[in-house]
Parts: sequence; C-alpha cells; structure tokens
Amino acid sequence: MRGRSRRGRIGATLLVALALVGCSTMPSPPSAVGENFPGTCTPPQFAWPSDFIESLPGETEGIGTIVGLRLEYLDDDSWAWRVRSPDAREDFFGERVNDPSHGREVFLDAQTLGVIATQEVELTEAEQNLTKSAYDAAQESGETWPSPLIVEMARVMDDGRAVWQLTMCDTATTELSVVTVR
Repeated sequence: MRGRSRRGRIGATLLVALALVGCSTMPSPPSAVGENFPGTCTPPQFAWPSDFIESLPGETEGIGTIVGLRLEYLDDDSWAWRVRSPDAREDFFGERVNDPSHGREVFLDAQTLGVIATQEVELTEAEQNLTKSAYDAAQESGETWPSPLIVEMARVMDDGRAVWQLTMCDTATTELSVVTVR
C-alpha cells in the first residue's frame, strides 16, 4: 500500500512539473499607457491594430471577442500586445459554467503575434457589455498610417453605457491622445 501511495505522489508531482514546463508568467501591465516607451510608440516591423484585429480571434488560441488591447514595451526593443477577451469557464466536471465576468488575457509578441503568456482575468462591467466590435472601433478611431497609431483599446463606462476608449499615439512626436468611440 505504501508503494502505491508514494508512486501516486511522485506521479502527481511529475504532472505538476510537466504542466509548468514551458509556461511563461504574465508580466504586470504598466500603470499608464505608454509608460516605458523608449522614445517611440512604433515597434519595428509590426502590424497596426486595424490590420490584424479582425483576424486575431480566429487565428490565435485563447483569443475570442476582443474587449481590450494594449501595446507594451518590454525591453531590448521587445514589444508585446496585451489582449483581453471573454473566455468560457468550466466546473470540476468539465461542464461549461455561464460566467460573463470570466476572461482571458493573452500576451502576444508585437512582431509575430505569437503567444508569450496567458492568464485568466475577471472582466470589468464595460468589457462584459460589448456593443461595438474592436474592429469597428479601430476603423472609427482615425488610425491611419503613418499616424496616429492605436496603442490601447479599453472598454469603459461612460454615463452608464459601455464605450471604447482608444489611446492614440502620434508616431512623429509620441504624444498620446484619447478618442471615445460609442
């Protein structure tokens, strides 16, 4: 009996270790949009949000309907997109649980759009009330090459109504401005 118990503990420990291999931890977001940008808001060789935002949910695992997007500078010329979306929650038995506040945050390399890390998050009230898609909001934002560039798309409450608040960056001056899309 002791042999089985010990093997069970060893097996459980091995499974936990294997589950952790290759996992990357999600870095905390900067306290403000554009914080730590290295004098520019334009990473080299990357796609603009209005170019990739429509196809991202179908092409990237873990991303559903986009309810948040933020460009972040990491270091050594590394940039990433932090993308938030609703996610299905399952109970202990694998049954789907209706929980509109359950979401997923996916950290993507800005150049390749490859997944760096993911984590579960709780969605805000505004993120749970999507009336206009991220793609439509990006199209209405005024983002155009070479400037301005969307560096954040956030769902916020405005007079009791969920709206998109977009932070735009002038690529020549790195000056940030905010646009609300209803």
